Amino acid sequence: MKHTVRTLAAWAVAVAAACTWTGTAGADGYRGAPFSAEAWFGPDDALELRYKLYIGARGYRLEAVRPVEGPDIIIVQFAVPQFVYIDLNTGSVNFLPMGENDWGRFHGIACADFEYRKKLGAAEVEGRAAEVWQCIGSTRFMPDTRIWWDPALGFQVRSDEQGYITELRNIKPGEPAAGLFDTPSARN
Repeated sequence: MKHTVRTLAAWAVAVAAACTWTGTAGADGYRGAPFSAEAWFGPDDALELRYKLYIGARGYRLEAVRPVEGPDIIIVQFAVPQFVYIDLNTGSVNFLPMGENDWGRFHGIACADFEYRKKLGAAEVEGRAAEVWQCIGSTRFMPDTRIWWDPALGFQVRSDEQGYITELRNIKPGEPAAGLFDTPSARN
């Protein structure tokens, strides 16, 4: 559980950083291709579907399929420039402004937030071409991590943090439905 929360936090920062770094049509600055995907987490032999990820021109959204923090946190929606947490049990909507340091540093490259990186070769993830990188030296992520970077999406599609895997599956290029990024009004 602790590792899942840490990995999810790292992915959330990566999504936020990706969207902040760039500046064009997507997600308050994301220059990569819009897409949707499923995010799977776990040990290499037992990945579980945890989230659905949508990145498009109007924002980005990470929707819990299997909540990590308890049954009351059903959807986590990240809308730039604020986090939006939606609790379906109580009907509350919480907005938290994002500070400059929350974005992390991102340069549109594999191994962002690491001191060193080394390209190991090429691979295929979900039928898509990816670059494999060894990322070393980070305080935010596991200090020695291997990632699979999709240059067409401009996004990390798999990571191996010392045996704990995060992987995007069922990647669907194209703009997600605009309604996914509508920010709900608070009901409490």
